[in-house]
Amino acid sequence: MYPEKRDVGISGFNQCPNCRGMLIGDQEKGEILCPHCGFVAKDQGIDISPEWRQMDYEERSKRIRVGLPSTFTLHDYGLSTNISGDNRDSQGRYLDQYNRQNAQRMQKWQRRIRTSAAGERSLSIALSKISEAADVLRLPSSVIEEAAHIFRKSAKQSVSKSKSIAGMAAASLYLACRRSTVNRSLKEISTAVGIQDRAAARYYRLLLNEVEKNYVPPPTVQKYISKLINKEKINARVERLALDLADRATESEISSGKTPSGLAAAYVYIASVICSEHIPQREIAEFAEVTEVTVRNRCREILEKFTIRQKLR
Repeated sequence: MYPEKRDVGISGFNQCPNCRGMLIGDQEKGEILCPHCGFVAKDQGIDISPEWRQMDYEERSKRIRVGLPSTFTLHDYGLSTNISGDNRDSQGRYLDQYNRQNAQRMQKWQRRIRTSAAGERSLSIALSKISEAADVLRLPSSVIEEAAHIFRKSAKQSVSKSKSIAGMAAASLYLACRRSTVNRSLKEISTAVGIQDRAAARYYRLLLNEVEKNYVPPPTVQKYISKLINKEKINARVERLALDLADRATESEISSGKTPSGLAAAYVYIASVICSEHIPQREIAEFAEVTEVTVRNRCREILEKFTIRQKLR
């Protein structure tokens, strides 16, 4: 026989009070029970799923009755409505010429009302630039939300007032990548936005001084190595060896005061030589966005500091 039902709190849904096992949920029966001893922690649960069924994405988009969730990437947080441009009524019939002109007039004024103030227009333009650059760089949605939140914070503190919208958008996106440990260089982001990297660096320093008070560490050498390997499509053996060399040399003085991109290019070049992968030093420096002199200097420093032995099987 199963033990009797007991009323447990929300905190008790993770662990069974009888056998200390993990509780599971049965959505069809609306119960929360223990699979080991059969203890039923809660029954008659509320089904929060929709009452309709869908077979594909198209059917789901037609039957859903709610809008998109609120997001920082839209100037009105995505809570406003849009007037469709299909020129159809509620029954799917095409509008006549008079009603079509009225619908187009309503669409025009609805767009104007959404961005009536100057601050709303600049915010809308900046957020659209952030989203477009993030699409070009294939950044995740969490980074876009973080960048939009940073720009909103700078606008609230009047830091972005009378500043270049594209420059502040690039700086916000780069700071979001640094916060989320997503390895994108300032040059890549400035190119995607359409400004010079020097201007983006100036606005990034402004954000660090006025908005972001805490220190944001740069990406590690290991992340630069993985990025370089993926961009140049090098053999995975080179990546494993380069990561091993970087892990062994992290605690030493070789990494202090050096740019991670230059060290990553040096580790990749040394690993390619050991693995007999003939990769020109010029190509590695180009993909790492450093000069060949930097790669040669980092390689010389690594070889002078460490002794690399290779075991033959």
